[in-house]
Amino acid sequence: MKWFKRKIRALIAGVLIMVTTVSFSGATLAEQAAGPGAGNLRSTNGVTIYVSKRLKILTLKQNGVLIKEYPVSMGASSAEGNKKVEGDMRTPSGEFYVCTRNDKSVAYLSLGLSYPGIKDAERGYADGIITEAQRDEIIRANKAGEQPPWDTPLGGAIMIHGCRVPDGDTHGCVAVDNDVMDVLWSYCNLGVPVTIGP
Repeated sequence: MKWFKRKIRALIAGVLIMVTTVSFSGATLAEQAAGPGAGNLRSTNGVTIYVSKRLKILTLKQNGVLIKEYPVSMGASSAEGNKKVEGDMRTPSGEFYVCTRNDKSVAYLSLGLSYPGIKDAERGYADGIITEAQRDEIIRANKAGEQPPWDTPLGGAIMIHGCRVPDGDTHGCVAVDNDVMDVLWSYCNLGVPVTIGP
């Protein structure tokens, strides 16, 4: 009887250890899949992207260490200033995060950016471009680390994608060569911070 009780206790202990391990692993994988999203938090894998609009260069880093720099194409009218509305052919400036990943993109692969951001929403509402409800939904999505609405007059669906044409332009996205997109795809999970600046 004592032998049987010991076996039962050992079995229960083993099951508890296994459940705890699986639960912990599941939480870790879920956090990695979701990424931190908004709030300028570090991504779960330490990856960051900076895009210089003036130099037309994308810089990929991990934990602050340079991995490589790559040439990009951007919106045809980006030199005229920041993106204001849908169809202005400008690449937005600001701090964003990867909010979607599309492996069936017409432009090879694409990483969707969280434009419009909170500042874009506040500016758009102040300028009478979007409604209060649209502003609030954009802000809510950004705070939650989700994809903001891409169907407002501010525009959306700004991507980092493949199929770059050397010396070409985009409608507002950031285009890179397909082999570069393979690298970015392997490094960039959801929530990776992307800054687009001067």
